[in-house]
Amino acid sequence: MDSGTKGTMMSFSWIFYQRPAKCLKTSEKIDYQNCIKSSCGTFTADGIPGPLSLDNILKSQTASPCSIVDFLHYLRYIEHSPEHLEFYLWHDDYTKRFEALSAEEKARSPAWGSNKNGTSTKEKEDGFEISTPRSVSTVSRGSSFDDKDALSPCSSKKPSVVGDEASSQPFRAEISQIIARYIAPGGARELNISARDRETALQALSYTTHPSAVATLKADCDNYLRHQSHPNFIRWVIANCTTPRMNFAYCLGIACLIFGIITSLLLTFSSLGRAWRLFGAIFWFLGVIILICAWKGICLVLMAMGHLRLLEPWEIRSDDVESEGEKGSFEDAIPDSWDDAPWMQRELKKPWIRRVFGQTVRVEDPQVMKIQDVILVQGAGLGILLTLPFIAVFVAVPAAHLI
Repeated sequence: MDSGTKGTMMSFSWIFYQRPAKCLKTSEKIDYQNCIKSSCGTFTADGIPGPLSLDNILKSQTASPCSIVDFLHYLRYIEHSPEHLEFYLWHDDYTKRFEALSAEEKARSPAWGSNKNGTSTKEKEDGFEISTPRSVSTVSRGSSFDDKDALSPCSSKKPSVVGDEASSQPFRAEISQIIARYIAPGGARELNISARDRETALQALSYTTHPSAVATLKADCDNYLRHQSHPNFIRWVIANCTTPRMNFAYCLGIACLIFGIITSLLLTFSSLGRAWRLFGAIFWFLGVIILICAWKGICLVLMAMGHLRLLEPWEIRSDDVESEGEKGSFEDAIPDSWDDAPWMQRELKKPWIRRVFGQTVRVEDPQVMKIQDVILVQGAGLGILLTLPFIAVFVAVPAAHLI
């Protein structure tokens, strides 16, 4: 395919661009086996350009409002499920720190692997050479690595690593905290994982602190982020205004449509020439494009001012309430509902006009700006198509000479 044809096809793809479809949250637990079947590592959602892919976000190759910090804020404040990204980032950092250990220290925590028969195997998973013990170990559902409560009935079990041998393993205290927070049932940031993957991870961590012990959980988190959270995040960051501003834009668009219809009717009833009736089409066109862009979450005024966006409630600093963005996400508490959040209570106390015309900041990511421009062009094109029938009807009607 030559460069001209490829460029033409890319242009048409942008003209008919569709934002990523909203992925509804499901109560079904994600499972490592399903992740393998879905090839989550190569998944790309429709409507997400390559520069805004999940991999680029995780590598910090995107800018505001699509940076990794913005992604974490979205998961915390909008989806209320930051645990998957937190665990994913922790595992990456933990792997680097583990690999930096001396060979003697790493030898105390051998790589973990398992198969259905419990026989010794060697696998390659997430870059780790995995040596599988002949039997699986058991661990309690808490963070104290004892062997009181078996998680699955196994005919042959290897005892968990306990006592001095466990304490001598590198990062054992940190792993205990991770179990209590992310893996154990009822944890503060319990991962949305299947019982099978939870059981496997707990068994593995009772034996070793090697990063491969939770490799399946990282794959689960990647699957969740890639198939649900990331498409919803891209759909959300494309918008440049908050709900109050969007509702204001809807009202403004409807007002323009009504004013355009009234103006055209008055000019039709007058004795002026038919060309004067085109004056009402201007307001009709403006009303249509404002409504279409508002439907996509775009405020035309903010775009005209240089691709600005309104700050979200949690991004606004306050003297009486500490900015939530300054806290470490590892210890932050997630509010039970949106209205219970301190930043939202502060926002609701503001006058309506201040919520509509709030603080703004410039959109920095060029790809997000390009998508917003495409949505604007789409709105203008649909506005013209919907205005042409309006013009045809009012121009074809004879003058009534009533005014």
